Amino acid sequence: MLEFGELGAWFSNTENWEGRYGLWNLISEHLGLTFLAIIVAAIVAIPLGVAIGHYGRGELFVMGLGSVSRAIPTMGLLFALVLVMGIEYRELSVVLALAAIAFPPLIAGAFSGVTTIPPWIRDSATAQGMTAWQLLRHVEIPLASASIIGGFRIAYIQVVSTVVLAPLVGIGGVGFGIIQGLALRNFPQVTASSIVIIMVTIAGDRLFGLAQQFANARLESPQRLEQP
Repeated sequence: MLEFGELGAWFSNTENWEGRYGLWNLISEHLGLTFLAIIVAAIVAIPLGVAIGHYGRGELFVMGLGSVSRAIPTMGLLFALVLVMGIEYRELSVVLALAAIAFPPLIAGAFSGVTTIPPWIRDSATAQGMTAWQLLRHVEIPLASASIIGGFRIAYIQVVSTVVLAPLVGIGGVGFGIIQGLALRNFPQVTASSIVIIMVTIAGDRLFGLAQQFANARLESPQRLEQP
């Protein structure tokens, strides 16, 4: 049984934090891979979700995408891409697999944020002479910002927890500490790495949650308006 003293000793050992496979470097790689995948997915998902919500077409596509994404095994997708693209492109394979995981919540957040805007707000903006681009830029995207951030929040949680699998194909991340620790039966290292992953996930979730609350607070006044 793992004792708290052993865990505390592992955390207090500076050798476990420094170097190529130290925690600081592994955390940096873990977060770097996470945000790279989310950015790659967002480049396509956010404009597409906003466009689908703006034009009111493609709702079934968004709903179907969400259902399909939940049915695809993450580890299977990761290994399949590595095998198809080759081990020399394993970094790209991992990023694409993670981006595929981030894509559904991002497009769903953008889509739902735009579609839930009351029609009378669009009508009022159009009556004031706004073009379609101005309506999208100055009305729809700002009002959908909280929902879009919510999509990023879900994507972050899903991706940051999945990056744990990346070391299985030779990519870095905190998951390396778990895999190496299990191989060496170094259970303090396994437990410490697991705790770090949990803390990184919770910290990111809280930050996105605060950003979402801030976006909602900015939208309080427009939401209190009543339809004329």
